[in-house]
Amino acid sequence: MTPTTKGALWIAGGTSLIALSDNFVTGIAREIGLWQFHATRSAMVVPVAAAFAILTGQGRSLRPASPAHVLLRSLFGMLGLMMYFAALPAVGIAQTAAGFFTAPVWVALISAAWFGERVGPRRIAGCLIGFVGVCLVLGVGAQPVQPMALVAVAGAIFWALNVIWVRRFCEAESAVCLAVWQFLVLLTAGLVGLGLAPWLAAAFADVPGAEFATTGWRSIGLATIGAVFLIGLAGISATGCMAQGYKMGPASVMGLFDFSFLVWAPFFAWLVWGQVLDLRTAVGMMLIALAGALALWSGARTEVSNR
Repeated sequence: MTPTTKGALWIAGGTSLIALSDNFVTGIAREIGLWQFHATRSAMVVPVAAAFAILTGQGRSLRPASPAHVLLRSLFGMLGLMMYFAALPAVGIAQTAAGFFTAPVWVALISAAWFGERVGPRRIAGCLIGFVGVCLVLGVGAQPVQPMALVAVAGAIFWALNVIWVRRFCEAESAVCLAVWQFLVLLTAGLVGLGLAPWLAAAFADVPGAEFATTGWRSIGLATIGAVFLIGLAGISATGCMAQGYKMGPASVMGLFDFSFLVWAPFFAWLVWGQVLDLRTAVGMMLIALAGALALWSGARTEVSNR
């Protein structure tokens, strides 16, 4: 088995864990709100990740080399993830994943507009194909667009900023440092969101599907706490699997296997909840995956040509 094949299996395994665990967020959304979910999950994950770093001799790496850049990257990541999870119970994992996986297209657009990277024909084609794919998934022209589906697309923009910041300003940071700081910011945001929940509930009362994002503190049982912990554990495990996979081949190749999530997400939605994709959504997801692949490949070629 070649290193690339092994890497692909590691990444596909990681995306399958995320897809499976994210499907269960829809189930626990009736018991817990967005802010409490992230505060609880992060409070569980941070000690585990920090203990892992210390036990494996990476304790010193928890201190960022560039605190300002790591904090800003964590803020971008937090906004992206909050929007992704806010949309999840409202529109389902297939539409949410499709919207969120427009991130590579946004990376290409933002890199060109903000940092002056060259936009070649592949990136232009990727952006156009991605736009068509998003329109198909959202049902533009065929049905009213759900506001929470647009939230997932907005989350992709912030996630793209997170990716750009890591690549440009956080290369010296360890993976465990970035993960711990990301969860610390998510923990802080969760606590702040809980305090603002009454105001959010009033402000977004008329937005269909926004209930998960506007719910305050609730008394939750051991089953929900256990589910939140397992979702967090799956996230940590998936991050490790994918990090291992990325080391086994060129970024332009290994990054393509991230899109296996768009296969796993609807598969587990069918397996767990009995949800079946319609043809329009399936075609849209394939176009978004193609657009992301073109943007990723073009970006890798640009980096090589700039060296």
